[in-house]
Amino acid sequence: TFAARHPELIAGVAAMNGTGNHLEYDNFQDAIAESFGGTKCALPEEYKNRSAEFFPERFTMPVGLTTGGRDTVVPAASVLRLAGILKVLGRDVLLVHREEGGHETNYEDAMAVLDFVLDHGPQQGP
Repeated sequence: TFAARHPELIAGVAAMNGTGNHLEYDNFQDAIAESFGGTKCALPEEYKNRSAEFFPERFTMPVGLTTGGRDTVVPAASVLRLAGILKVLGRDVLLVHREEGGHETNYEDAMAVLDFVLDHGPQQGP
């Protein structure tokens, strides 16, 4: 969400088991409504504006993503679609999808995503 809204402030994205579409995401709605200032029925544009999937062109930085095919807490579908769009746009993206995985990312996958973002992001001098 933050990277889609403020890409000029972001050098790289590492998102693990997240959502790319708040309009279709149905879990934790009380907490999300509190954060967003209202429900998705009352503020659909706010939910769209906080959904990375609708703004793939803003992701000019490297993006590393993890998803689990059996994740029922935050289903992978929107992130899989976002990763596909980013690849079509020629962006630096690493998707680590574990078809049998749930809502967790193991150490190796987390490190792969973090290393990818660091290796493909802006290089800092000594």
